Amino acid sequence: MTPWRVHVPSVSIDSRVERDRHVLLWQVQGRSDFTIEGRPLSLRDGTAVWIPVATRHCFTTRVNSVVLPMSFDAATTATTLRTPTVISADRDLCTLFLAFIQATHSIIRPSTNIARQILALIEESPVLVTALPLPTTESALVVAEALRFNPGDERGVEELAESAHTSVRTIERAFLAETGMTLRQWRIRNRMEAAAILLRSRTTSDAVARRVGYANTSAFRRVFKGHFGMTPGQYIERFRTDT
Repeated sequence: MTPWRVHVPSVSIDSRVERDRHVLLWQVQGRSDFTIEGRPLSLRDGTAVWIPVATRHCFTTRVNSVVLPMSFDAATTATTLRTPTVISADRDLCTLFLAFIQATHSIIRPSTNIARQILALIEESPVLVTALPLPTTESALVVAEALRFNPGDERGVEELAESAHTSVRTIERAFLAETGMTLRQWRIRNRMEAAAILLRSRTTSDAVARRVGYANTSAFRRVFKGHFGMTPGQYIERFRTDT
């Protein structure tokens, strides 16, 4: 940056509380000084900070600094992030940040849920199912890891197979032979186990349904009950009783 040609003044944002959304602030350039719930924080370029809903915060961007904000509707966002969290933005995360901002502020909107992928990368306690058996065939394992990373992945089996550079038949045969489940069965079980992790973080069942790939909450509740023998609401109550 050439100082005599570029001048972005410092900007101060007064103390505020977002009542209906989580905020993710990405420090693209320079530095900013935050106070979050009374605690000071300096954010440098290449990092971001997650500020949960109802968290009081204020900040000042320094001269020639750029911060890009992203917001996530608290009512429909299921996450294990419950406290302010500083995140290191690597190349993959920067790509997702840009895609999310692009989709939010322009007509260029990829047909996938970018927010789910961002959450999967920034959560300190990721929603990662470890109890499921994994296939050993390399291409099938690629598919399994993609679905573990993002249980709500909307892609069909054809697209998943294409992403692993193999055929649908190879994927289906590998899952059945090496996990004892069809890909569909494995995928549903992965979604339900991920949903259970999210429900234990005190997230609403509607938000959890969206996070694991169900636009219809009633369908999610039906599948969840079929898997666990209880509704999401009953599961939450059981978890609270047990803890």
